[in-house]
Amino acid sequence: MVKGSAVYAPEILIIEDDDALRGELVELLKALGATVTGVSDGAAALASSRAHAFDLVLCDYKLRAESGLDVLKALAGESGVRLPEKLYLMTAHLDLTVAARAEIAASTRGLLMKPIGVAQLRELVACAGGAPC
Repeated sequence: MVKGSAVYAPEILIIEDDDALRGELVELLKALGATVTGVSDGAAALASSRAHAFDLVLCDYKLRAESGLDVLKALAGESGVRLPEKLYLMTAHLDLTVAARAEIAASTRGLLMKPIGVAQLRELVACAGGAPC
């Protein structure tokens, strides 16, 4: 990745409560050249977001104890947290209401359907690194 004139590894935050899937996403994104932090819930996402400025956030839509959309809204409302423009929710559920889809479209860059393919992850990493998206 090139951001400016130096090689740049985009910082990506994964918020996913499924340990195996989170681990797989972290490893794949690292292999694609990103620096990745994986967390399982909103509290850990908040702590990580206070410590790092992320270029991209991928958040599960249905976390165990909370909505991914609510987590992103809480992060956006927290002082000391700089959220990137590149926010995506991930889901394996096709049964989202029209209202939920509209709220997702208004609050994020979009909804990624699981499983997310390597080509799509490569595109996301490039975009987070400064390539045109």
